[in-house]
Amino acid sequence: MTKDEITLCWKAFAAFLLMMVAICLSVLTSCSNEDELFERETTEALPSVISEDRTLYANVEYLLSKPVFVINGATLTIQQGALLKALPALGQGKTALVITKGCRIVANGTENAPIIMTALVKEPGSWDGVIVLGKAPVSYKGETLYSGVTGVDISYGGSEEEDDSGSLRFVRVEYAGASGGAVTFDGVGRGTTIDHCQSYYSGSDGFMFNGGTVNARYLISTGASRNGLCFNEGYTGKLQYVMATAPTPKSVWSVVSCNGNDENEEVAFYTHPVIANLSTTHTNKPHGQRYPIAVSARSRLTLINSGTREAVADDDISLQLIGGQPEALPGMDYILINATDEISTLTPDKFVLDVFFERTDYEGAVAPDMGKETGLKQDGLRENDDD
Repeated sequence: MTKDEITLCWKAFAAFLLMMVAICLSVLTSCSNEDELFERETTEALPSVISEDRTLYANVEYLLSKPVFVINGATLTIQQGALLKALPALGQGKTALVITKGCRIVANGTENAPIIMTALVKEPGSWDGVIVLGKAPVSYKGETLYSGVTGVDISYGGSEEEDDSGSLRFVRVEYAGASGGAVTFDGVGRGTTIDHCQSYYSGSDGFMFNGGTVNARYLISTGASRNGLCFNEGYTGKLQYVMATAPTPKSVWSVVSCNGNDENEEVAFYTHPVIANLSTTHTNKPHGQRYPIAVSARSRLTLINSGTREAVADDDISLQLIGGQPEALPGMDYILINATDEISTLTPDKFVLDVFFERTDYEGAVAPDMGKETGLKQDGLRENDDD
Protein backbone atom coordinates (compact mmCIF):
# COMPACT_ATOMS: atom_id res chain seq x y z
CA MET A 1 0.00 0.00 0.00
CA THR A 2 1.49 3.35 -1.03
CA LYS A 3 1.70 6.42 1.11
CA ASP A 4 -0.86 8.15 -1.08
CA GLU A 5 -3.29 5.32 -0.52
CA ILE A 6 -3.01 5.58 3.28
CA THR A 7 -3.44 9.36 3.38
CA LEU A 8 -6.88 10.73 4.19
CA CYS A 9 -7.33 14.41 3.35
CA TRP A 10 -9.34 16.81 5.51
CA LYS A 11 -10.34 19.63 3.16
CA ALA A 12 -13.56 21.46 3.84
CA PHE A 13 -13.06 21.48 7.61
CA ALA A 14 -9.45 22.66 7.48
CA ALA A 15 -10.12 26.36 6.95
CA PHE A 16 -12.50 26.56 9.89
CA LEU A 17 -10.20 24.47 12.09
CA LEU A 18 -7.14 26.62 11.40
CA MET A 19 -9.09 29.78 12.18
CA MET A 20 -10.37 28.41 15.49
CA VAL A 21 -6.99 27.12 16.61
CA ALA A 22 -5.27 30.38 15.65
CA ILE A 23 -7.69 32.28 17.86
CA CYS A 24 -7.19 29.85 20.75
CA LEU A 25 -3.42 29.89 20.33
CA SER A 26 -3.16 33.68 20.32
CA VAL A 27 -5.18 34.03 23.51
CA LEU A 28 -3.45 31.14 25.23
CA THR A 29 -0.12 32.78 24.46
CA SER A 30 -1.27 36.02 26.01
CA CYS A 31 -2.47 34.29 29.18
CA SER A 32 0.83 32.51 29.88
CA ASN A 33 1.60 35.10 32.55
CA GLU A 34 -1.34 34.18 34.78
CA ASP A 35 1.09 33.62 37.65
CA GLU A 36 1.24 37.41 37.93
CA LEU A 37 -2.51 37.60 38.59
CA PHE A 38 -2.21 36.08 42.05
CA GLU A 39 -0.41 37.80 44.91
CA ARG A 40 2.11 35.49 46.57
CA GLU A 41 2.86 36.29 50.18
CA THR A 42 6.11 34.32 50.31
CA THR A 43 8.36 31.89 48.47
CA GLU A 44 9.39 28.41 49.55
CA ALA A 45 11.84 25.90 48.11
CA LEU A 46 10.52 22.37 47.78
CA PRO A 47 12.72 19.58 49.15
CA SER A 48 14.08 16.86 46.90
CA VAL A 49 11.91 14.24 48.64
CA ILE A 50 8.33 14.52 49.90
CA SER A 51 7.64 11.39 51.95
CA GLU A 52 4.38 12.30 53.71
CA ASP A 53 1.13 14.00 52.77
CA ARG A 54 1.61 17.66 51.96
CA THR A 55 -0.43 20.58 50.63
CA LEU A 56 0.89 23.41 48.45
CA TYR A 57 -1.03 26.66 48.89
CA ALA A 58 -2.05 29.39 46.47
CA ASN A 59 -0.46 32.23 48.46
CA VAL A 60 3.06 30.74 48.24
CA GLU A 61 5.38 30.64 45.25
CA TYR A 62 7.05 27.21 45.31
CA LEU A 63 10.54 26.88 43.85
CA LEU A 64 12.03 23.70 42.38
CA SER A 65 15.81 23.75 42.13
CA LYS A 66 16.23 19.99 41.67
CA PRO A 67 14.09 16.95 40.85
CA VAL A 68 11.38 16.61 43.52
CA PHE A 69 10.16 13.06 44.25
CA VAL A 70 6.91 12.23 46.06
CA ILE A 71 7.47 8.83 47.72
CA ASN A 72 6.27 6.46 50.45
CA GLY A 73 2.60 6.45 49.39
CA ALA A 74 2.25 10.18 50.07
CA THR A 75 -0.36 12.44 48.50
CA LEU A 76 0.70 15.85 47.20
CA THR A 77 -2.28 18.23 47.16
CA ILE A 78 -1.95 21.47 45.18
CA GLN A 79 -4.53 24.17 45.75
CA GLN A 80 -6.28 25.98 42.92
CA GLY A 81 -4.32 29.02 41.81
CA ALA A 82 -1.01 27.63 43.08
CA LEU A 83 2.26 28.51 41.34
CA LEU A 84 5.30 26.24 41.02
CA LYS A 85 8.42 27.62 39.37
CA ALA A 86 11.43 25.62 38.20
CA LEU A 87 14.84 27.22 38.69
CA PRO A 88 17.95 26.47 36.63
CA ALA A 89 19.63 23.43 38.21
CA LEU A 90 23.39 23.27 38.65
CA GLY A 91 25.07 19.86 38.69
CA GLN A 92 21.82 17.99 39.34
CA GLY A 93 20.20 17.85 35.94
CA LYS A 94 16.97 19.56 35.03
CA THR A 95 14.27 19.99 37.66
CA ALA A 96 11.03 18.00 37.67
CA LEU A 97 8.10 16.96 39.81
CA VAL A 98 7.94 13.15 39.97
CA ILE A 99 5.00 11.30 41.55
CA THR A 100 6.31 7.78 42.19
CA LYS A 101 4.32 4.55 42.02
CA GLY A 102 1.75 4.22 44.81
CA CYS A 103 1.66 7.97 45.47
CA ARG A 104 -0.93 10.52 44.36
CA ILE A 105 -1.06 14.09 43.10
CA VAL A 106 -4.30 16.00 43.64
CA ALA A 107 -3.91 19.17 41.60
CA ASN A 108 -7.40 20.57 41.01
CA GLY A 109 -7.39 24.06 39.62
CA THR A 110 -10.41 25.87 38.19
CA GLU A 111 -11.11 27.91 35.08
CA ASN A 112 -10.48 31.18 36.95
CA ALA A 113 -7.71 29.84 39.19
CA PRO A 114 -5.64 27.30 37.24
CA ILE A 115 -2.56 25.65 38.67
CA ILE A 116 0.54 26.94 36.88
CA MET A 117 3.81 25.00 36.74
CA THR A 118 6.33 27.14 34.91
CA ALA A 119 10.03 28.04 34.78
CA LEU A 120 12.09 31.03 35.79
CA VAL A 121 13.71 30.90 32.34
CA LYS A 122 10.78 31.12 29.96
CA GLU A 123 12.25 29.03 27.17
CA PRO A 124 11.15 25.58 25.92
CA GLY A 125 12.99 22.80 27.74
CA SER A 126 13.93 24.83 30.80
CA TRP A 127 12.89 21.93 33.04
CA ASP A 128 11.67 18.36 32.65
CA GLY A 129 8.09 18.87 33.81
CA VAL A 130 5.63 16.56 35.58
CA ILE A 131 6.10 12.78 35.62
CA VAL A 132 3.46 10.46 37.11
CA LEU A 133 4.33 6.78 37.68
CA GLY A 134 1.58 4.24 38.12
CA LYS A 135 0.79 0.53 38.46
CA ALA A 136 -1.17 -0.07 35.25
CA PRO A 137 0.03 -2.52 32.56
CA VAL A 138 2.80 -1.69 30.11
CA SER A 139 3.58 -3.79 27.06
CA TYR A 140 7.33 -3.95 27.60
CA LYS A 141 9.83 -2.74 30.17
CA GLY A 142 10.66 0.93 29.92
CA GLU A 143 12.74 3.27 32.00
CA THR A 144 11.92 6.61 33.51
CA LEU A 145 13.87 9.74 32.89
CA TYR A 146 15.89 9.44 36.10
CA SER A 147 16.72 5.73 35.95
CA GLY A 148 20.11 5.04 37.54
CA VAL A 149 20.65 8.53 38.91
CA THR A 150 18.67 8.44 42.14
CA GLY A 151 18.10 6.16 45.08
CA VAL A 152 14.34 6.60 44.78
CA ASP A 153 12.28 3.76 43.33
CA ILE A 154 11.13 5.14 39.99
CA SER A 155 9.83 1.94 38.45
CA TYR A 156 6.36 1.87 36.95
CA GLY A 157 3.82 -0.56 35.54
CA GLY A 158 1.95 -3.53 36.97
CA SER A 159 -1.42 -5.22 36.64
CA GLU A 160 -3.77 -2.62 38.16
CA GLU A 161 -5.76 -1.16 35.27
CA GLU A 162 -7.87 0.94 37.67
CA ASP A 163 -4.85 2.32 39.54
CA ASP A 164 -5.46 5.81 40.95
CA SER A 165 -2.59 8.31 40.85
CA GLY A 166 -4.81 11.26 41.74
CA SER A 167 -6.13 14.05 39.52
CA LEU A 168 -4.92 16.89 37.33
CA ARG A 169 -7.59 19.45 36.49
CA PHE A 170 -7.03 22.90 35.02
CA VAL A 171 -3.27 22.53 35.14
CA ARG A 172 -0.84 24.25 32.75
CA VAL A 173 2.78 23.12 32.46
CA GLU A 174 5.00 25.68 30.75
CA TYR A 175 8.48 25.57 29.16
CA ALA A 176 9.11 21.97 30.23
CA GLY A 177 10.11 18.96 28.11
CA ALA A 178 13.87 19.19 28.53
CA SER A 179 14.34 15.45 28.02
CA GLY A 180 10.91 14.06 27.18
CA GLY A 181 7.27 14.96 27.59
CA ALA A 182 6.35 18.11 29.46
CA VAL A 183 3.64 15.99 31.11
CA THR A 184 4.47 12.27 31.20
CA PHE A 185 2.21 9.44 32.36
CA ASP A 186 4.14 6.18 32.86
CA GLY A 187 1.90 3.17 33.48
CA VAL A 188 -0.89 5.34 34.91
CA GLY A 189 -4.28 3.70 35.51
CA ARG A 190 -7.76 4.83 34.54
CA GLY A 191 -8.62 5.58 38.17
CA THR A 192 -6.64 8.78 37.64
CA THR A 193 -8.45 11.93 36.44
CA ILE A 194 -6.91 14.11 33.70
CA ASP A 195 -9.14 16.99 32.68
CA HIS A 196 -8.50 20.45 31.20
CA CYS A 197 -4.69 20.37 31.03
CA GLN A 198 -2.25 22.20 28.79
CA SER A 199 1.38 21.77 27.80
CA TYR A 200 2.74 25.15 26.79
CA TYR A 201 5.88 25.34 24.62
CA SER A 202 7.56 22.08 25.51
CA GLY A 203 11.16 21.57 24.44
CA SER A 204 10.20 18.07 23.28
CA ASP A 205 6.79 16.34 23.40
CA GLY A 206 3.74 17.95 24.95
CA PHE A 207 1.93 14.98 26.52
CA MET A 208 3.55 11.53 26.65
CA PHE A 209 1.69 8.35 27.57
CA ASN A 210 3.96 5.35 28.19
CA GLY A 211 1.76 2.32 28.75
CA GLY A 212 -1.16 2.49 31.14
CA THR A 213 -4.90 2.83 30.75
CA VAL A 214 -5.57 6.39 31.92
CA ASN A 215 -8.22 8.42 30.08
CA ALA A 216 -8.24 12.20 29.56
CA ARG A 217 -10.48 15.01 28.36
CA TYR A 218 -9.74 18.53 27.18
CA LEU A 219 -6.01 18.49 26.42
CA ILE A 220 -4.14 21.26 24.60
CA SER A 221 -0.52 20.95 23.53
CA THR A 222 0.63 24.36 22.40
CA GLY A 223 3.85 24.83 20.45
CA ALA A 224 5.65 21.59 21.31
CA SER A 225 9.06 21.41 19.66
CA ARG A 226 8.57 17.75 18.76
CA ASN A 227 5.19 15.98 19.07
CA GLY A 228 2.06 17.35 20.63
CA LEU A 229 1.10 13.89 21.89
CA CYS A 230 3.13 10.68 21.93
CA PHE A 231 1.95 7.17 22.86
CA ASN A 232 4.29 4.24 23.61
CA GLU A 233 4.69 0.98 25.53
CA GLY A 234 1.16 -0.34 25.07
CA TYR A 235 -0.93 2.67 26.07
CA THR A 236 -4.60 1.71 25.69
CA GLY A 237 -6.48 4.70 27.09
CA LYS A 238 -9.03 7.07 25.57
CA LEU A 239 -8.91 10.82 24.97
CA GLN A 240 -11.59 13.31 23.94
CA TYR A 241 -11.44 16.99 22.96
CA VAL A 242 -7.76 17.21 22.09
CA MET A 243 -5.94 20.05 20.34
CA ALA A 244 -2.29 19.94 19.26
CA THR A 245 -0.79 23.03 17.67
CA ALA A 246 2.59 22.90 15.97
CA PRO A 247 3.45 26.41 14.83
CA THR A 248 7.21 25.93 14.55
CA PRO A 249 9.02 24.13 11.71
CA LYS A 250 11.00 22.15 14.32
CA SER A 251 7.98 20.06 15.25
CA VAL A 252 7.72 16.58 13.75
CA TRP A 253 4.12 15.42 14.21
CA SER A 254 1.11 16.53 16.16
CA VAL A 255 0.25 12.97 17.20
CA VAL A 256 2.42 9.87 17.06
CA SER A 257 1.53 6.32 18.07
CA CYS A 258 4.30 3.77 18.34
CA ASN A 259 5.33 0.67 20.22
CA GLY A 260 9.09 0.88 20.33
CA ASN A 261 11.69 0.91 17.60
CA ASP A 262 13.49 -2.37 18.26
CA GLU A 263 11.95 -5.19 16.25
CA ASN A 264 13.39 -7.71 18.71
CA GLU A 265 11.50 -6.25 21.67
CA GLU A 266 8.95 -8.58 23.20
CA VAL A 267 5.64 -6.77 23.12
CA ALA A 268 2.87 -8.17 25.32
CA PHE A 269 0.14 -6.04 23.68
CA TYR A 270 -0.04 -3.19 21.23
CA THR A 271 -0.22 0.52 21.77
CA HIS A 272 -3.74 1.58 20.83
CA PRO A 273 -5.00 5.04 21.84
CA VAL A 274 -8.55 5.99 20.89
CA ILE A 275 -8.96 9.73 20.33
CA ALA A 276 -12.27 11.49 19.78
CA ASN A 277 -12.60 15.10 18.60
CA LEU A 278 -8.98 15.75 17.68
CA SER A 279 -7.76 18.98 16.07
CA THR A 280 -4.26 19.80 14.84
CA THR A 281 -2.66 22.64 12.89
CA HIS A 282 0.34 20.77 11.50
CA THR A 283 0.67 21.67 7.83
CA ASN A 284 4.46 21.79 7.48
CA LYS A 285 5.50 18.83 5.31
CA PRO A 286 8.97 19.45 3.82
CA HIS A 287 10.01 16.64 1.48
CA GLY A 288 6.67 14.94 2.15
CA GLN A 289 7.88 13.54 5.47
CA ARG A 290 5.85 15.42 8.04
CA TYR A 291 2.17 14.85 8.65
CA PRO A 292 -0.19 15.62 11.52
CA ILE A 293 -0.37 11.95 12.52
CA ALA A 294 2.25 9.20 12.31
CA VAL A 295 1.67 5.55 13.16
CA SER A 296 4.64 3.28 13.74
CA ALA A 297 4.97 -0.49 13.63
CA ARG A 298 3.05 -2.60 16.14
CA SER A 299 0.58 0.08 17.09
CA ARG A 300 -2.98 1.08 16.34
CA LEU A 301 -4.78 4.40 16.42
CA THR A 302 -8.54 4.93 16.34
CA LEU A 303 -9.96 8.36 15.54
CA ILE A 304 -13.57 9.35 16.16
CA ASN A 305 -15.01 12.53 14.67
CA SER A 306 -11.52 13.81 14.11
CA GLY A 307 -10.91 17.08 12.31
CA THR A 308 -7.52 15.64 11.36
CA ARG A 309 -7.51 12.72 8.94
CA GLU A 310 -4.14 13.02 7.30
CA ALA A 311 -1.77 10.27 8.47
CA VAL A 312 1.46 8.64 7.42
CA ALA A 313 3.41 5.49 8.25
CA ASP A 314 6.91 4.40 7.29
CA ASP A 315 7.12 2.96 3.80
CA ASP A 316 8.09 -0.48 5.05
CA ILE A 317 5.13 -0.79 7.42
CA SER A 318 2.20 -2.91 6.34
CA LEU A 319 -0.83 -0.82 7.16
CA GLN A 320 -4.52 -1.60 7.44
CA LEU A 321 -6.84 1.37 7.15
CA ILE A 322 -10.55 1.09 8.02
CA GLY A 323 -12.84 4.08 7.86
CA GLY A 324 -16.50 4.94 7.63
CA GLN A 325 -19.62 5.78 9.56
CA PRO A 326 -21.15 3.03 11.71
CA GLU A 327 -24.78 2.45 10.74
CA ALA A 328 -25.77 2.24 14.38
CA LEU A 329 -24.08 5.59 15.13
CA PRO A 330 -25.11 8.01 12.35
CA GLY A 331 -23.12 11.20 12.13
CA MET A 332 -20.04 9.65 13.71
CA ASP A 333 -16.88 9.33 11.66
CA TYR A 334 -14.66 6.34 12.52
CA ILE A 335 -11.12 5.61 11.35
CA LEU A 336 -8.85 2.75 12.46
CA ILE A 337 -5.18 2.88 11.46
CA ASN A 338 -3.66 -0.53 12.16
CA ALA A 339 0.08 -1.07 11.83
CA THR A 340 0.27 -4.44 13.57
CA ASP A 341 0.67 -7.98 12.30
CA GLU A 342 -2.90 -8.75 13.33
CA ILE A 343 -5.69 -8.05 10.85
CA SER A 344 -8.48 -6.21 12.61
CA THR A 345 -12.12 -7.10 12.05
CA LEU A 346 -13.33 -3.97 13.81
CA THR A 347 -15.21 -2.62 10.83
CA PRO A 348 -17.60 0.32 11.30
CA ASP A 349 -20.65 -1.92 11.47
CA LYS A 350 -19.11 -3.68 14.47
CA PHE A 351 -17.78 -0.58 16.20
CA VAL A 352 -19.41 0.39 19.51
CA LEU A 353 -18.84 3.81 21.08
CA ASP A 354 -17.26 3.40 24.51
CA VAL A 355 -19.19 4.82 27.48
CA PHE A 356 -16.28 7.13 28.26
CA PHE A 357 -16.96 9.25 25.20
CA GLU A 358 -19.51 12.02 24.99
CA ARG A 359 -21.48 11.86 21.75
CA THR A 360 -20.90 14.81 19.41
CA ASP A 361 -22.22 15.66 15.96
CA TYR A 362 -19.16 17.67 14.88
CA GLU A 363 -15.55 17.01 13.98
CA GLY A 364 -12.54 18.34 15.87
CA ALA A 365 -12.00 19.63 19.38
CA VAL A 366 -14.10 22.78 19.07
CA ALA A 367 -17.82 22.84 18.37
CA PRO A 368 -18.81 25.14 15.48
CA ASP A 369 -20.93 27.27 17.82
CA MET A 370 -18.20 27.24 20.51
CA GLY A 371 -20.89 25.90 22.86
CA LYS A 372 -20.57 24.66 26.42
CA GLU A 373 -20.59 21.05 25.37
CA THR A 374 -17.00 21.23 24.04
CA GLY A 375 -15.24 22.74 27.05
CA LEU A 376 -12.98 24.64 24.64
CA LYS A 377 -13.62 28.21 23.57
CA GLN A 378 -11.80 31.26 22.35
CA ASP A 379 -10.18 32.05 25.68
CA GLY A 380 -8.76 28.56 26.04
CA LEU A 381 -9.67 25.84 28.51
CA ARG A 382 -12.76 26.24 30.57
CA GLU A 383 -14.84 24.24 32.98
CA ASN A 384 -18.10 22.52 32.02
CA ASP A 385 -21.15 24.33 33.34
CA ASP A 386 -23.64 21.81 34.65
CA ASP A 387 -25.87 24.25 36.42
